[in-house]
Amino acid sequence: MAARAQDTVPRMNLWSVLTRSRDAARAQAPLNGHWLDTARQRPDLKRLLLLIGLGGLSWVATYVGMLELIQANLGDLPLTHKVIIGFSCAMLMTMIIWLLDKMFAPASFSTRLSYIAGYLFLSIISVGFAFGFYWKVLESRGVASRSAETAVTQVQSELFGASTRLEQLQSTLDQLTTVSAEKAQTERASGRTCHGSAPGDGPRRKMRDDDAQRFKFASDFVKGRITTVKSDVAALDTELQKILTDDRSLIDPRTGHRNEFLRGLGRKLDLTVTGFNAFSTDPQLKQIRADLGERAEKTTFPDGRGGNFFCPDPQLQTALRGVVRAIEQLPELEKPRIAAVEGSEATIEAFRRLTTTFYGLLTFDPAPSADALQSQLTPSSQVSGARPAGDFVHARFEKQAAGLGKRDYVPLGVAIFVDICLLLVSIGRPINSFLHLEEGMRLAERGPVLPILARFHNIHSDDDAVKYFEVFRDVIFDANGQYYVAVPLSIPECAEQREELEREAHRLANLCYALEGKGILKRPRRPMRTSFVVRQLKQRNSKFVRCYGRSRPPRYQHGWQTLKSVWAETPDVEKPAFKVYRFRKGAWPEMILQAVMRAARDIEAGKDEQAYEPIRLGSDGRDAGAQLRLPMQSDGAVADVDEEAERETTNGGRSH
Repeated sequence: MAARAQDTVPRMNLWSVLTRSRDAARAQAPLNGHWLDTARQRPDLKRLLLLIGLGGLSWVATYVGMLELIQANLGDLPLTHKVIIGFSCAMLMTMIIWLLDKMFAPASFSTRLSYIAGYLFLSIISVGFAFGFYWKVLESRGVASRSAETAVTQVQSELFGASTRLEQLQSTLDQLTTVSAEKAQTERASGRTCHGSAPGDGPRRKMRDDDAQRFKFASDFVKGRITTVKSDVAALDTELQKILTDDRSLIDPRTGHRNEFLRGLGRKLDLTVTGFNAFSTDPQLKQIRADLGERAEKTTFPDGRGGNFFCPDPQLQTALRGVVRAIEQLPELEKPRIAAVEGSEATIEAFRRLTTTFYGLLTFDPAPSADALQSQLTPSSQVSGARPAGDFVHARFEKQAAGLGKRDYVPLGVAIFVDICLLLVSIGRPINSFLHLEEGMRLAERGPVLPILARFHNIHSDDDAVKYFEVFRDVIFDANGQYYVAVPLSIPECAEQREELEREAHRLANLCYALEGKGILKRPRRPMRTSFVVRQLKQRNSKFVRCYGRSRPPRYQHGWQTLKSVWAETPDVEKPAFKVYRFRKGAWPEMILQAVMRAARDIEAGKDEQAYEPIRLGSDGRDAGAQLRLPMQSDGAVADVDEEAERETTNGGRSH
């Protein structure tokens, strides 16, 4: 029974604890506190966990890639700089996640398009640095090993081919030495090595001895070089075996990579190649070639007595021509390049390949991979003696940068895959317009619109405040998107309250003169017709137009006055005249807003002073300043309170 009871108890784990605490907190939340406090959708903890994990993975890759790139240029950085770089990468990832959240939230098309553009730009930066990190982890060691193996194998094969040629050259020279020595003995004993020669120690025997010595010297010279080439090949084979067996002794314990060994191996290859090329261009070898070439074409020799003898040797001439061609076609080795791309150099190489490929795509000229460029340096073309082609290929290889290879797309795919996973997790967010509406309603509930409207209402309810800026309502009009002020130049004699209108016109004129001097008002670009200005002000019921009268004279009366003016004087008809100014863009809204808000502040300050006045008793024993000390409401609540107090006093007196 106990075992069965234990089986019925639900198992507790971290996930169940989190969900249970979340449900308990939601159950205790009040449901009737606010009109929008409804049951909200539960947060997806799995989605949150994926966002944190993928964002952290992308941050690590971006941070390491950026740090390695900076350290490759500046060396080791202090801890403060590393913290700054880590914080920058964290802000980058936070911005990417925030843009992903906004991309799938309700928004307008232009806003969402700006979010997408920002996300793509930041993602390219993140993927670039992450690619440097993943390429360093996945490919840098293999690329360095393959580059070193290719370089060593190339030099070994070229040296082996050159050694084979030198051995054949030495063998030919040894044979020529033996043949020349045998012919010298034959010439001494029986003669007839040349046409019609007699036996003895004559010039023909001496010629054969000279040939044997010449061939012997050339053979010894070539033999010494063969020994050096073979020792170089054996030394390179030892280094190659260390690379192929992944010898741990090659790793520098201070840096943790093999760049120092690879650079040392590159210098060793350069010295080997330089040494062999120095032999092929040695002046001594060139002199031997010239002597052998001259001997191959020579058939007439001096006899020591002022004469010459004829002694052709077709067999010897053919062999010597072959020796001369073999010396001429000795290969000139090319210095290979070993890619020491481990450690910080790996990030630089990754960026170089990525930017080369990206630039090639933009220019519609895809860059070849490093393997494709390396395959163009075939040792067979150089061993066969095609030096011009080899020089052209090598120059092209040095000048052309390598792009991404087939194996480079694996780390690039991993870097892109992390960002795609972040995108997929963000796509799972429901685009609920009602949630956006709810958020907007909550913000609108706390918005400042109602206090602003109430403040404007209070100001316009105060007669003292309105009189300062109400005059502008009679002279301001807008046309073609600009605000204009029309200052009246005259007031008709028949106008009611003519003196007050003239004072207001003078105040407006002086104010406009001052504002014009400060650049707030300007003259219109083109003069405006008076009829247009009058029509605009008349539409706004301006008192400076109403003062001229609303009704026009009858047509017959106007015509009679016109006809009468031919022989008699008629009274002048007063017409409105205005001087027009144009407000600088945005000056009038700013001016009226400052006037209204300053008036509001002054009124509130005056109310505060009245609220703290001392109590003054009237003749009836009541506080004469009670009405002033009460707080003023926007809807006239003070007057209502005073009237209600007066009614209560009257009723109380009657009851007594």
